[in-house]
Amino acid sequence: MEAPTEFELGRQLMSLDTRFTVLRSFDFLGDLDADFVVVGPAGIFLVTTRTRTGTRVWVDEDVLRVNGCPTDQVHDARWAADRASVRLSAAMGQSVRATPLIAVMNPLSLSFGGDPARRVVTLPADLVVQWLSECSRTLSDDAVASLVLVAEERTTWGSPPNGSTVLARVR
Repeated sequence: MEAPTEFELGRQLMSLDTRFTVLRSFDFLGDLDADFVVVGPAGIFLVTTRTRTGTRVWVDEDVLRVNGCPTDQVHDARWAADRASVRLSAAMGQSVRATPLIAVMNPLSLSFGGDPARRVVTLPADLVVQWLSECSRTLSDDAVASLVLVAEERTTWGSPPNGSTVLARVR
């Protein structure tokens, strides 16, 4: 069976309820290494998909290890969320904090070390929708709607390419 990819996660994210908007970030983020932007009652999340089928994944505050080998994925996810936060804050005219989320596709195992409060959210991809749905509300419906409008604008993320200036939604 073929390993799921970010497209499989995109299909899963479409099952989120109407409180959520999912944008395909690989269409517009360019220098930010993320696959999806999810906006909902718990905030804004930059979701990075990592295909690690059949591997042992271990995560702490600073590193994601695959079969014991360190990767830059925690650093990269934080960097992308920080850059997205800066861009969204500038567009909104107020502080906005994007949360990095790493979705690991079909790991043999996923284990954790270090301080949970300091770790980047890292989940098996098949649990991302459930986790997002169960997050505590931090934004009003009006705040979510405003954030969606700004996140959908290509100009928020930099110079728009030729064509539409508004992003297509996945959900």
